[in-house]
Amino acid sequence: MRQKSKNKGLIALLMTVLFGKTGLRLLLLVVLVLCVVLGRSKSEAAAKEKELARQKAVYEERLLLEEERQRLLEEESAYRQTKQYIEELAREKLGLVKPDEIILREEDAP
Repeated sequence: MRQKSKNKGLIALLMTVLFGKTGLRLLLLVVLVLCVVLGRSKSEAAAKEKELARQKAVYEERLLLEEERQRLLEEESAYRQTKQYIEELAREKLGLVKPDEIILREEDAP
């Protein structure tokens, strides 16, 4: 334990000799400023990473929605090329019926 305290005193003495008392304070101030700047940069980087992760989640959700929309459009496109769709369209828009069908209509009530 005595050796550690001698080492601390030796380091402090060496720093004082190298930098002087004013230089030592200046060095400590520079180290403190660097620690603050690096800490702030790290917190800003963490905040930026969090924001990018949120944006990624939003874009992935949009991608899933667009893939589902694309799938539905492809299904609709395939259905529009079927005979069944053409028949439904002819019945709705043109009022066409098959030859063996009987049409029943309601009479207007007075």
